[in-house]
Amino acid sequence: MMRLSERVQSLKPSVTMEITAQAQALRKEGKDVISLAAGEPDFNTPDEILKGMMEGIEKGLTRYTPASGFLQVRESIAKMVQEQNGFEVSPDEILLTVGAKHAIYLAIQCLVEPGDVVLLPTPAWVSYPSIVELAGGSVLPLPLLEEDGFRINVERWKNLPIPDNAKGIIINSPNNPTGASYTGEDLKRLAGWAMQRDLWIMSDEIYENITYDNHEHVSVAALGPEVRNHTITISGFSKSRCMTGWRFGWAIADKKLIKAMSSLQSQCNSHMTSFVQWAGIAAAELDPAITEKMVAAFDSRRNYCCERLDKLSDHCRYVRPTGAFYFFVNLEPWLKKHHSNDVEFCRRLLNDQLVGVVPGSAFGQSGYIRISYATSQEKLEAAFDRIEAFLTQN
Repeated sequence: MMRLSERVQSLKPSVTMEITAQAQALRKEGKDVISLAAGEPDFNTPDEILKGMMEGIEKGLTRYTPASGFLQVRESIAKMVQEQNGFEVSPDEILLTVGAKHAIYLAIQCLVEPGDVVLLPTPAWVSYPSIVELAGGSVLPLPLLEEDGFRINVERWKNLPIPDNAKGIIINSPNNPTGASYTGEDLKRLAGWAMQRDLWIMSDEIYENITYDNHEHVSVAALGPEVRNHTITISGFSKSRCMTGWRFGWAIADKKLIKAMSSLQSQCNSHMTSFVQWAGIAAAELDPAITEKMVAAFDSRRNYCCERLDKLSDHCRYVRPTGAFYFFVNLEPWLKKHHSNDVEFCRRLLNDQLVGVVPGSAFGQSGYIRISYATSQEKLEAAFDRIEAFLTQN
């Protein structure tokens, strides 16, 4: 009998995917399930991008490509980043990857040795710890507090013992699961704190185009040449262009790291799908008004969720998100009253009211749930009716 490796045996499945699968199973039984668990826009991929992919197919771009991706596509992304994010980047500092998650995986494999520690402001996206552990490293959580709006506050970390084998820090703004967006001042203080400790900074900016309340996204790499040289910028088109299934991500870093990541990619999946790459030119050049229209719809839903949650203040509380499409809801009042926990709450809500949400403990913060509002207004209204019934039934 084949024995699985220890690294795979210790791997934890994505709780988000698990709950989504449970919801799908209930749907197959004919039940009217509403899932607020997955972080996936409910809008279709813009036609311009579909046409770009078809153009690639018609050109015969169905063969192998360079491991780093087509030069013309990387040039388009370099131009977009320079205009949108405010820092210079050359095509040979960009690696196209099978989604932003794979960019993170490749970078961590190239940067983390067995025994290394990676710092992780927490609550944090579910896959970061597993990706670090697969490289033989471990994660040290750093607290993001509700009273700070879940924004990075390095003052909270000054008395924490940071081990000598800490090599880097992963940040995510706008943030999953909290919806918090970090300001330029937040990031300047963070960069100074990290540079003092000679840490690399991995900045996951996959939600960079989805912000509200006049918040302007700031890229860490735009803070100056020295910071730029210590930063790995991760992004992609999954969220802003409604391309989750296309798996179109990228990493931006110094040429040495990008070359190493490209070599690693060449030995595992070779490269991103050729005609999907070609669609990236259209995605990079997409009229901003198309994304802005989608964000306006998300903003309307966000405001609706606030109205519904305000009415449930006896049972829960929240921090108003300024980016992405999530609420991170504190259930402490309800959980105390019912002697329960966030995982049990999610199971009961799904089974009793057929609404899927994700427990905060999946993100390293128990007592919370993550609600995604990347679904239709009609479904949101029905879901909140059920959530309200569940929270107020006894």
